[in-house]
Amino acid sequence: MACFGVRIFASLPWLVIPRRRGAALLGGLLLAGIGAPLVAAPAPPAPSAKSTALPSAKPTALPVAKPTAALQGYAHNETASLVRFVEQAAADIAARGEGSFDDFRRPGGPWLEGDRYLFVWDLEGNRYVYPPDIEHETGNQLEMQDFTGRAVGRMLVEQASSDAGRGWVHYQWRRTNRDDRRPVWKSSYVMRVTAPSGRTYLVGSGLYESPIEKAFVVQEVDAAAELLERQGRAAFPALRDPRGRFWFHETYVFVDTPQGEELVNPAFASVEGRNILGLRDAEGRPMVKEYIDQAMRRGSGWTTYLWPRPDGSRTPVRKTTYVRRVQTPDGETLVVGAGLYEP
Repeated sequence: MACFGVRIFASLPWLVIPRRRGAALLGGLLLAGIGAPLVAAPAPPAPSAKSTALPSAKPTALPVAKPTAALQGYAHNETASLVRFVEQAAADIAARGEGSFDDFRRPGGPWLEGDRYLFVWDLEGNRYVYPPDIEHETGNQLEMQDFTGRAVGRMLVEQASSDAGRGWVHYQWRRTNRDDRRPVWKSSYVMRVTAPSGRTYLVGSGLYESPIEKAFVVQEVDAAAELLERQGRAAFPALRDPRGRFWFHETYVFVDTPQGEELVNPAFASVEGRNILGLRDAEGRPMVKEYIDQAMRRGSGWTTYLWPRPDGSRTPVRKTTYVRRVQTPDGETLVVGAGLYEP
């Protein structure tokens, strides 16, 4: 959602709310955000070796999908470069099939350099290429989790299996440098591709501690909107889940009613159930009213305002938020959104 700076709780009574995952509303004026998602120290669960056999060579009906409008164009060169890298690898698989895999593993080649490498799975979660650990390369990774318990394996397969056939997955992982054991945020881009053999794979690569792109935000808001369209309010627990797809880096999904009631806000949970339509940011901007009006009139769009980061700090910073109007199965209209903070 948005964030509260000075002059923004004029419409709310004074209150002090007990911490919920670190969030507290202080003096009715400032909302201290929660800390970033916890980074656990233990190693991720070892992937199970359910199956290392190649999937059936039966021709598949899944083509390589064209990029959606939301995923075209990036503000950061490293993001655009990674997308091109994965697209080139997918083109190589489409042309040469499994013959590409040895090249993907070759040190010093065009596909393996430093922290940047390719991984190849099928859509059942079986892994075929993983250069950082060739000795344990194969096996089924569908139940693979990151260091916080995020279901990375399923998220990667679901993204490649989606109608778009491509997209981003965000999780916490260690760099390939074994001297640096800190798990950090990693954003991986995956694509679905069909080899000449008829076998369908996902190919991907990732960036460590990458800057947040508007395309990341749009992808997750659109996914949240689709979930709300199918499940209505029953989708709220998934939207709040700190180990789910909708909360990564400093980005989280929020849901409001057109009247301004905040229904979902996992980073600032103390405002859930409150009407914040009259809320203004530190510059006096009626940001909630503005983004709700935009979603209701135009269907979707961007807005910018001041709001604290969800890290416990109280200083409002500039945040750019994407919102979208959605209708649930029972006919309820909601506004769903998420945003990115200035660097």
